Amino acid sequence: MKKNKNLGLWLSLLVILIIFTLPISSIAKFVLIVLLLGSFLFWKRSIFWYMQANKHVVKPDSNEWEKAWPLYQKAIRNGLPSGFVITAASMYLQRGDYSVGKKLIEDYLQKSEKNKDVNLVNISKTMVSMSYWMDGDLDKAIQTVKEVYDSGYRDKNLFINYGTYALEKGDLETARKLIKEGKELEKSSPGIFDNRGWLMILEGKWEEAQGLYHELVGKSPRFPEPFVHAAQVKVHYGRVGEAIELLERATNARFSNTSGMKRDTLLQLKEYLENPETRRAAALAIDKNPKMVASGKFPPKTQQSFEREEGDFLSGFAKEIEKPILVEDEEGERLPNTELTDDDIEYAKKHNLE
Repeated sequence: MKKNKNLGLWLSLLVILIIFTLPISSIAKFVLIVLLLGSFLFWKRSIFWYMQANKHVVKPDSNEWEKAWPLYQKAIRNGLPSGFVITAASMYLQRGDYSVGKKLIEDYLQKSEKNKDVNLVNISKTMVSMSYWMDGDLDKAIQTVKEVYDSGYRDKNLFINYGTYALEKGDLETARKLIKEGKELEKSSPGIFDNRGWLMILEGKWEEAQGLYHELVGKSPRFPEPFVHAAQVKVHYGRVGEAIELLERATNARFSNTSGMKRDTLLQLKEYLENPETRRAAALAIDKNPKMVASGKFPPKTQQSFEREEGDFLSGFAKEIEKPILVEDEEGERLPNTELTDDDIEYAKKHNLE
């Protein structure tokens, strides 16, 4: 594959060497080389526009992203290689019009290319599943990643996406299997590590979740989900003051189209819990609806009325153990600390083309 991809470069170098051996003047040689290089650059112009687009889309200023989309489109119209097209589609999914990214990937998957890269197909399916998830078609998202999983392909993004969909669906058996199989990737993927904590919350393993989020939040992940899940644990033990701080950190995290959490929803949840008039009602609603809150949804408000409470700790909730339980593997050894990388964040996705 690499030889084929570099064939044009090697041929160009060979032609340049031949030009140097021709019995013509130096000026003529120079003109021929310039023409050859110009032709090569014209042939590779799509890569140039693609690189220019990338310079804009990776900047933190969202206004810069708008400059990337026309350049990506120009690159794609001029024969951008499939691998780069899929990367551009990923940027659309995360930061632009995700329907464009979805179409780019689906068009690639429908092509009957000779010697199609199987790994790129699996990566593309894992990516496009996020667009189905964003469309609200959870079953189609699950079906798509299951095809990838059943093919034997494995990578970090597959475990994050498939695990997220299984947890949202409430398919805890599949979630357990994925988390167990992807255990080694937790060392470098806060998204997979967070899925383990999410599963603990759904299973009612609050003490274990407390220990996991004590570790994960200490690593200051950049996406919102860990902070929301950690806030759920704090609320379960009546520690609303700490939960409010965690929700504040969640609202200041990095959001993308593929984030399961939405900033406006988290702001509403934080305000509901912050308000002394609704503090206890909010805490009860969060604690009674762990699945909804863990998925980034606002829980139904209780019809009960309560006295105004301003304290950072509410009585009547679960009793907290003195020391968090550390996360252990099957042999009883503590799992290594989670290392956060920029690569993880982009697909944490939950969702970090992480």
